[in-house]
Amino acid sequence: MTTTEDAIAQIQRLGEFQETHRLPVTNIAKQAPAAALHSLRDAAALAPATYEAYLKEAIDCYENGAYRGAVLMVWSATVEHIYSAIASQRSGFKTLEKHNAARFGQSSAYKKVKKKDDLLYLSDQNFFQICEDAGVFNKNARKLLTEKLDTRNRCGHPTGYVIGREEAVVFIESLILNIINGPMMNWK
Repeated sequence: MTTTEDAIAQIQRLGEFQETHRLPVTNIAKQAPAAALHSLRDAAALAPATYEAYLKEAIDCYENGAYRGAVLMVWSATVEHIYSAIASQRSGFKTLEKHNAARFGQSSAYKKVKKKDDLLYLSDQNFFQICEDAGVFNKNARKLLTEKLDTRNRCGHPTGYVIGREEAVVFIESLILNIINGPMMNWK
């Protein structure tokens, strides 16, 4: 056999192998965005009134290619979800304030926390740290939120940053699947 005949024989064997062991071909470029939209719709359907509107607006933004808007709305829903988890605990704000005072009591960054509206005066970084200290969520959740905060800030300020669909998908899926749906939340 010549080299050409060998190559043709190998290609035929490969073709037979592929026919025998057929794998479904998927188009990740279509599946990932559809999955993110599905996650958004599911989360919106289950969301309490406190943040349902944020998720519905995120859907509108996402469907229209306004990915920065979708990121901002999912972020708002995520933070509201955490606020709601704290408010739903019998001593949630007292526990949070105890850890707030322990960590930041002597700092100029200290802001007393007695009620939900007081949380608005904390920096996001300090809020996440206090939540981890109080056991609202774990260290991995704090790290995820801190990482996603960078994306949120790039999208929410006049930085000229353009977020692509794929990055928006990762942002949305990460926060919905891990924070809003609760696996990383200790307080629910």
